[in-house]
Amino acid sequence: MLAVWIGLLLFAAVCGCALMLTSRAQRSVRASKHISMTAYGAYAQAQQDKHDLNLFGLAQQLRRRLGAAASFGLSFQSLGLIGAAFLLAGPALQKGGPSVVSIGLPILALFGILVSASLAELSSAVPTAGGVYHWASALGTRRWGWYAAWFHLAGHLATMALMNGACAFILDKSLSVWLNYSSSWWTTGIALCIATAAQAAVNHWGTGGTGSFQEAGIMLHAAILAAIIGGIFIAFGRSVYSPELLYAFQNVNLDGHVTPWAFIVGMLVLQKLFLGMDGAAQGSEETSDPRIRVPWAIYMSTVYTMIGGFVLLMCLTLVLPAIVGTALFSSSDSLLAAAALDGWQGNSLILLFIAAAVWGSGNSEMIICSRAIFCLARDQALPFSRELSQVSREQRSPLPAILVTALLSIVLFGAGRLADGGEAGIPSLLGFAVLCLQAAYMIPIWIKIKLYGRHRLLDDAPWHLGSYRLIVDRAAFVWLLLSGAVSIFALGLWGAVGTGIWLAFVMVMDRRYRKQHLAKLQSRLKRPKGEIIRIERKFHLH
Repeated sequence: MLAVWIGLLLFAAVCGCALMLTSRAQRSVRASKHISMTAYGAYAQAQQDKHDLNLFGLAQQLRRRLGAAASFGLSFQSLGLIGAAFLLAGPALQKGGPSVVSIGLPILALFGILVSASLAELSSAVPTAGGVYHWASALGTRRWGWYAAWFHLAGHLATMALMNGACAFILDKSLSVWLNYSSSWWTTGIALCIATAAQAAVNHWGTGGTGSFQEAGIMLHAAILAAIIGGIFIAFGRSVYSPELLYAFQNVNLDGHVTPWAFIVGMLVLQKLFLGMDGAAQGSEETSDPRIRVPWAIYMSTVYTMIGGFVLLMCLTLVLPAIVGTALFSSSDSLLAAAALDGWQGNSLILLFIAAAVWGSGNSEMIICSRAIFCLARDQALPFSRELSQVSREQRSPLPAILVTALLSIVLFGAGRLADGGEAGIPSLLGFAVLCLQAAYMIPIWIKIKLYGRHRLLDDAPWHLGSYRLIVDRAAFVWLLLSGAVSIFALGLWGAVGTGIWLAFVMVMDRRYRKQHLAKLQSRLKRPKGEIIRIERKFHLH
């Protein structure tokens, strides 16, 4: 019983750390010079946000329709609690045993919270849609921003491919049973293309529709969590595992102990739960009062994912031996889907809700990736930059960037399947996404450490950590560095190979576009107010 109390104290300590950082950030917002104009109406706030954006030499081209809930939803769905649990809960438990959830998850959550707090500070300092790209460029140099941007884009594209692939897998397998046809790689591919096309269609109509989808996605995740957890307790009555066994470092069959390496591998499989929280930053130019709302979205999405993930995975683990599933989804296909079917007496309707939640995560990733491509193209850092930086005057949405995002995610999913020998492509895509996102986050955090947090932009940021900043930044950087190094070996060879190939490609692109990219950044910083007004007049802002 002592092990149980130690484990619960570990989770409580992580919650205490989260509360401490939350309190510090709240005090910094209250003490800052930032004055939110939301109380004076939407127009006054929009003018303030546009003025903040103009200070970076950028015109307001995208429509600001995202509120606090939609911004939170963008980061929360990018973390993809339901999608990650669907894909990764079973493999993680098979590798590392129940202790991966009871002990490994709080460890992941602690460092995930520290990383999110560090990134949230940066988003408050530079409220633009470039995210890590603009943070690293503004605080460091053009080259740091370049590499951060490309790794960031690759990581989120891989995450989008993972989520859409999972959604397609659920839909194809369900339809094959309902319509009596044989599921194959090409039927899954058709479902993937349909799901991706639906996301592109939703994003075509701009932030008005996408914001509603982000808010609905939060409620859908909460409803699915309640439905699965409630179903588990109704179906199984009481736990099959004793809680003490969760902290005993035994394997999933309880017939032996897991090795330290197996535990580490299982834990690192789950780290996708705490990567992708920066998604709200890509919506900064479409969010009202982004200096406050975006950092809170980045930070709180990680905290709520920790709480929801811990409760969900602990419930799954406690009843693990009793989970059977149905012919549609067994526990070997997906532990989450099998538990959901057991809890709802085989009613496959619950699978459609899971598929909808996973589709919503992919939709959030499409927003993130399309805005990342748009920002790179706007700074002349891509082939066909003029076309990819276009924004529709009616919908105020970057339509060419959205279409390219859809195509790239499908191609990346196919590459993942090929790398894994025609299988689902999960190991390769997961390893690639994790390594790229970790590299993208390390760059701006390292720059912040080198500056000792002393920079005009950081000083002006209303959301900051004060005296906690240096400790949080250093701990976050060390964690990203060490977990990334171990992930190279823990998550499979092809993820590391893909990251190496991507790095070589980015270096070649840097040589090709270096001069025009640098010239564009320099001219943007010197852009006269009149030119910004001329651009904004195309969108009826003056």
